Amino acid sequence: MDITLIGANARGFATWAVSAGHDLTTVGWNRAVAGGFAASVGAKRAAGPGDPLRDDLIVMAFPYVCLRPVLESYGGKLDGKVVVDLITPLDLETFEPVHPETGSSAEEIARARAAAMVVKAFSPRFLGAPAGVQNPDQDRDVLLAGDDDGAKRMVAQLFEGSGLRPIDLGLLRRSRELEALGYLHVAVRQRLEADVEWAKSHS
Repeated sequence: MDITLIGANARGFATWAVSAGHDLTTVGWNRAVAGGFAASVGAKRAAGPGDPLRDDLIVMAFPYVCLRPVLESYGGKLDGKVVVDLITPLDLETFEPVHPETGSSAEEIARARAAAMVVKAFSPRFLGAPAGVQNPDQDRDVLLAGDDDGAKRMVAQLFEGSGLRPIDLGLLRRSRELEALGYLHVAVRQRLEADVEWAKSHS
């Protein structure tokens, strides 16, 4: 499947997409950075924010603070696209959760671009394994929420065809719980990485 990934640091998803055989375009604010990221994960091509969106499936995976500028930059270019939101709203300085006024980042995207078909998706594997932690039995489940059944079927096929197990949780408002779950996984990952570093320093 042809996918455009907006977010040139979403290594977990990009690595999975390429290994699963998908045709991936990576987009970053800086074309050179996007190109370096594309090369490091084996993506087919890189693009900048001013380039046309060539694919109908757009994945957003970047810090929440960038969401509004991204939406303003692309505007109507997102209309008619299936937009998969992998964002976990966090305050990057405190690493505390952010609670968008709309309820979730996915609902914020849907409110800003009503003609886009927004699907929230969450899987621990897209966050990547914590440094120094081996997790060969990482969960195969990908949790989905969205108001457009056709868009959810498309996203489910994307994951199902690559050995994962998509689970439809219902309407887009369930994205609020998915984002809370995403935050908990980030917090657990931080704790595991801190424990690994402590063990190294005391070995």
